[in-house]
Amino acid sequence: MTLDDDGEHEMRSLLAAPGVTSVPSAAVWLKRIAIASSIAVIALQWTNTRIAILKMNQFSPAPVVPSTYYVYHSMATGFRDGRVGQVDMAAIRRRAEEKNPWAPFERLPAGATHEWVSFYTLDVGYSFLVEAGRLAFPTLPDNHLRALALQLVCDVALVFFVYFLFAQWHVVVGLLAAFLYVSNAPFDDLVSIPYYYYWDIPIAFLVLGALFLAYRQPRHTTAWLTLGGVVLGYGVWLRGSWWPIALFLGLVAAFTPALRKSLLIPMLAFAVVAAPQVARSSWLRGRLTFTTRTVWHVAPVGLGYYPNPYGLEARDEVIFKLTKDKYGVEFRSEDYVRHDQAAKQEYLSILKKDPRFVIRSFLGRLRESLAGSTATSVLSFLFVSNLTYRLLCAAGFAAMVIRGGDRRLLGVAAAGTYAIYVVLTCVFYFVGLAYDNVSQVT
Repeated sequence: MTLDDDGEHEMRSLLAAPGVTSVPSAAVWLKRIAIASSIAVIALQWTNTRIAILKMNQFSPAPVVPSTYYVYHSMATGFRDGRVGQVDMAAIRRRAEEKNPWAPFERLPAGATHEWVSFYTLDVGYSFLVEAGRLAFPTLPDNHLRALALQLVCDVALVFFVYFLFAQWHVVVGLLAAFLYVSNAPFDDLVSIPYYYYWDIPIAFLVLGALFLAYRQPRHTTAWLTLGGVVLGYGVWLRGSWWPIALFLGLVAAFTPALRKSLLIPMLAFAVVAAPQVARSSWLRGRLTFTTRTVWHVAPVGLGYYPNPYGLEARDEVIFKLTKDKYGVEFRSEDYVRHDQAAKQEYLSILKKDPRFVIRSFLGRLRESLAGSTATSVLSFLFVSNLTYRLLCAAGFAAMVIRGGDRRLLGVAAAGTYAIYVVLTCVFYFVGLAYDNVSQVT
């Protein structure tokens, strides 16, 4: 009879003399203590970092809540009436007049004054998460606290997923990855602000993790890729910037022999989830459109990052005023389409008049975004400069490519996603704290 090592150990235990009990060796106990201690350290680090940032951003008379958050909250209240992607402008005005960010969002009865309009300025996917938070935490006030609670619960789950993902290589690597996740300052900041900025983080981890696990676990390749397809499909509802990333990751999977044959079902899953967003956008614009999100609005804002002779500043309100004064465009919060066209016209006129300035601005914002030195960047990790951190990441990428196999696949997928995200963001804006989510994951 042939036995493996575990079988031999079990057989010795069975054949041991009566009354003799097999006990774990000192090395086993030390390993268990080390793992338990590591888990405790990770839990304490998560608690301390999240409590500190929540205390700073939320426990005050003026909590940090983006002004457009309640647009999504209003959209969420319309779901029970079958209104998807619609916002009650009358409710938004009443909310603004209250000037109390802690007050519950009042959902008035059907007979009250309403002004429901379709919202096309931003992608509407975040409203689904707001509604999930409203349903999951009914004992909290019906305001941003419910969405914030959902983010914190997701953040805890993400710690476990990060550990599970990297523990595929070694338990120590998994514990280290989980500790680095809870110690990353941009992650700490974004989880404390109720908005879609945070949700790019779990999406990026899940998509890249699904690709990695599909390669590493051949018996479950289709299941993992399908999960990635569903998450990516939701990603394009959340932000249009996931479209080029989805195309890139699809090509990575298609050019990987071990994954190529399992792509049909994941592609169908992605199409089923993403198709309604495309249909909604195309119906409004009258042509095939993947997102109604205003893109050109931020292009002049990005040009205003550096001093310039055109009166541009890196503030939204400056561009709103410019398009109104120069092009006669009235502000409509539910749909920036005319404003976006005017912003595009202004940007292209500057590009034609002064292409060197536009190119210098793009390259400067790209350089600062890559180095993590923009005006709103924060230190990713204590005691390590952002530039040093990024150089270490580049060295790690090179090592993963050299090792080959699943390491090369994950390295190429992450590096490509990083490059696409940062370059496309810098074409129009820059990667500061608000957008330092996908870039930090990758």
